[in-house]
Amino acid sequence: MVEHYTKSLPYELELTSRALHEATKSYFEQSNFPITPDEFIVLDCLYLKPDIIQIDLAKMILKGRAHTGRFLKSLEEKELIVRKPVRQASRTITKNIITPKGLELYNKIRSQIDKYIEETNPNINIQVNDIINLLQAIRKNCVEKFNIKFD
Repeated sequence: MVEHYTKSLPYELELTSRALHEATKSYFEQSNFPITPDEFIVLDCLYLKPDIIQIDLAKMILKGRAHTGRFLKSLEEKELIVRKPVRQASRTITKNIITPKGLELYNKIRSQIDKYIEETNPNINIQVNDIINLLQAIRKNCVEKFNIKFD
């Protein structure tokens, strides 16, 4: 049993997440990237799953549909994606397509992210994939147990 909440795993994860969020934000600013880390995450998801629709994208990045829509709109205004209505079965969906300009920027940032990750954790000798799998299991358990939805 944990004697104090501030000594617990959930609290340490929250602090670490917050620190990493701020470090990533600073890295993007120092690198003069023309997009935010959240916009890069959206580009990364669109790269990995080009046919993903906005509602599924929102679930994937744990953001509400409105936030996700704002990220998509911003990327479209920067000409990094094109949002194209497509008829699918009996309804119209919007496809989000990375433009050549968007793909070029995505690849530029992606190539620099590995360096950033190494610099963030240079002396930690762990199996990163094991940690990622553990964090995904913790997140899945929390979302299911408390029926968490990001709307």
